[in-house]
Amino acid sequence: MRILHCVSSLKVGGAEKCVRNLVLEQKLQGLTVAVLSFGAPSDAFQKEMETSGVKVINITGNLISRAWSSIRAVSTFSTVHIHSPAVVRAFTLIFPVLLIKQVVYTIHGEVEPPISFVKESHQLARLYINRSYGVSENIKAGIKNRYGWPTSSVTVIKNGVVIPLKPQEISKQSKLQLCVVCRLVPLKNIAQLIEAFKQYGCSDYAELHIYGDGPEKSNLEMLTTQLNLNQSITFYGAVLDEQAIYENKDLLLINSTTEGLPMSLLEAMARGIPAVSTSVGEIPNVIENQCNGIVYSLNNLEEWQQQLTFANTHRKSLQEMGAAAYAFIRDQFAIKHICMIYQKSYQ
Repeated sequence: MRILHCVSSLKVGGAEKCVRNLVLEQKLQGLTVAVLSFGAPSDAFQKEMETSGVKVINITGNLISRAWSSIRAVSTFSTVHIHSPAVVRAFTLIFPVLLIKQVVYTIHGEVEPPISFVKESHQLARLYINRSYGVSENIKAGIKNRYGWPTSSVTVIKNGVVIPLKPQEISKQSKLQLCVVCRLVPLKNIAQLIEAFKQYGCSDYAELHIYGDGPEKSNLEMLTTQLNLNQSITFYGAVLDEQAIYENKDLLLINSTTEGLPMSLLEAMARGIPAVSTSVGEIPNVIENQCNGIVYSLNNLEEWQQQLTFANTHRKSLQEMGAAAYAFIRDQFAIKHICMIYQKSYQ
């Protein structure tokens, strides 16, 4: 079995992390696997893939040259696993080649990329896609509105993460070590978090570490300076090393206005780090409040402050939540289990 995973890029993002985890696990299990990317060789995850011995085929050039390069790449693999609506659109010109392949499609996002011809390309794709998957129930439920596909044509397969042998110890430092791990865009609502951090005097008992890049980064740094929080809030930019991100952290903060299922949530919980998160998207299906994490209502910053204060003053409860978070992700989202499910779909 030869598997070609097809992505629009290997930049840092939730879908790209899912693909990386799956590809590296499949390689560990002895499968022949490669990646076709319409992104640049400088994309963040490409070096990691290649260092791990995974071949990455970059598709560049004009429309005709890209189509020809795609045909050459696809022709040597028995299974083609697509991970992006943009790839479905790009494969419109080569769909006859895909008719003789086992084609699997995983839909990672709830929102379409801002590109044209998406719905039309997905109508054509029904001719060659053998199996379709969504990473959440919301994606499955919305598939009819997005592409006109029947809901029954999509099966849910959860995202998978690598599970450490044991959870890390948390809540051992005098101040709570909080982290935000996301692309810094408006819907992540980080400015509101920073303002609340100031309003409720969180710097008295906590430090906030913000990992990620994006169009909001400079504005957020400026806001932090204006609020005189530079001693309590640190920006790190895009960091690939998950160990460096989560080491010595006690809580993950998610303040998004909308979400599917953030990879950062799974990554943190897999290390025994619970989250304090808005109750949006698939998050309430993962976090059982006060059991393996904490959820609060969108824009209810008073509730957020109360929950954070609870976590700080009940350190033993916080540690118990961390242990429960680890056990839940180990049982439900281990990449080894997800890999086995996909392997069956490749048959």
